[in-house]
Amino acid sequence: MKVQVVVIGAGVAGLCAAYRLKEKGISTLVIEADKQVGGKIQSVRLENFTFDVGPNTVLDSNEAVMRLIDDVGLSGKILWANSAANARYILKKNKLIALKNSPAILFTPLLSLPAKLRLFKEVFIAPSPVRETVAEFISRRFGKEVLDCLINPFLAGTFGAKPEHIAADEAFRTLTQWEKAYGSVIKGAWHALRQRQRAAKKSSRRMFSFAGGFYDIITRLAERLASNLWCEAHVQALTRQNGILQLSLTHAGHTQLIETKKVIVATPAPDAARLIKPIAPTLAATLEKVSYSPVAQVFLGYDAEQVQVPDAFGFLVPEVENRKILGAVFNSKIFPERYGDRLVITVFIGGSRQPELAQRPKEELIALARAELADILGIQTPPKAVASAQWHAAIPQYGLGHQEVRQAVEEYEQKYGDIFFTGNWRHGISVPDTIEHAEKIAEQVAASLHQETLASEATH
Repeated sequence: MKVQVVVIGAGVAGLCAAYRLKEKGISTLVIEADKQVGGKIQSVRLENFTFDVGPNTVLDSNEAVMRLIDDVGLSGKILWANSAANARYILKKNKLIALKNSPAILFTPLLSLPAKLRLFKEVFIAPSPVRETVAEFISRRFGKEVLDCLINPFLAGTFGAKPEHIAADEAFRTLTQWEKAYGSVIKGAWHALRQRQRAAKKSSRRMFSFAGGFYDIITRLAERLASNLWCEAHVQALTRQNGILQLSLTHAGHTQLIETKKVIVATPAPDAARLIKPIAPTLAATLEKVSYSPVAQVFLGYDAEQVQVPDAFGFLVPEVENRKILGAVFNSKIFPERYGDRLVITVFIGGSRQPELAQRPKEELIALARAELADILGIQTPPKAVASAQWHAAIPQYGLGHQEVRQAVEEYEQKYGDIFFTGNWRHGISVPDTIEHAEKIAEQVAASLHQETLASEATH
């Protein structure tokens, strides 16, 4: 069998890249090892409840994600987040404290008076001449209490990470850029605020979802690809001979040999490393350096009349609180029209903070989540529906060495021009960033095929 492009992996990155290539009339085959598509984006329906596995919300933070939604016919079905989603809490001494935005943070009980006074010192601190971890950057500029009480829980909720493991310019790119440009994060924030005021612009970064969660867009993409999508297909070998890539795989009980001009690897970095190791051992060794945090999710569904939680997005837990959860999201408060008279809470467990907890048996995870919510929120009522999800490798950790990984991949793509890589370990962990990068890779592949066609025509 011959196709122009093979995409390995049917998560949102692989599906998006394949969809964009198909739009251009390029014959494309998507290969997925699992029974269903979507990767870590799934949807579980149980007892009239819908639980979002993976990302609970998505931001309209770039044009790529909104363009894709419009192209697959879902723009009219977007559910925008309730204003209650703007409220967020952080746990301190077993109490939920509302998180205030700057400059109201000066009045928050989350920080002590010395920590608040320490903030004024930030404008006098010189920029660092070297790259730093988040822990190093925040401690240096704002003090350890800000790190422990505010930044630590934020990173646990986004990367499932500890601040010591993530590069500051990866997680807080804007803050590090402000430091370089203005010598101070606070000065940079003030300058950016003035610019927005002069331009009379407001941020358009709004949260949204769909009636069936973000899995609705996964379903639409899979429908568009139809017979060009093979599930339960396992690649046995990837080889390169005379400028042609060959994939040996098993599918539907048969061994298949596929010849293709281009391959897009849209899998997690460790899987990509195993796949390319025979033909690119040096790059494979680099990809193996990408670490992931393990995360478990526990989904709890209640009758809204029986359980009360704050009208908020949810809450995060700093490591210094010594709890067994990273935080919780109040899904039904974010999208009330989606859940009606049902209350849904998603609890996050593990991360690099407590990786061993994410690997516990399902029954233990559910019991742990319920016990923590009982202690923190006073919820004693048994849930009407319960589900869980676990990943040994959930979220890629953008450490200080991640720039080298990115550079090595880009150099390989440019040198050989036939194997490309995409996924949330390339350009950012968010869904919009992943979609944006997948579109970029699809454009590169299409351009490469076009150039090869022109070159071939010129020689005949």
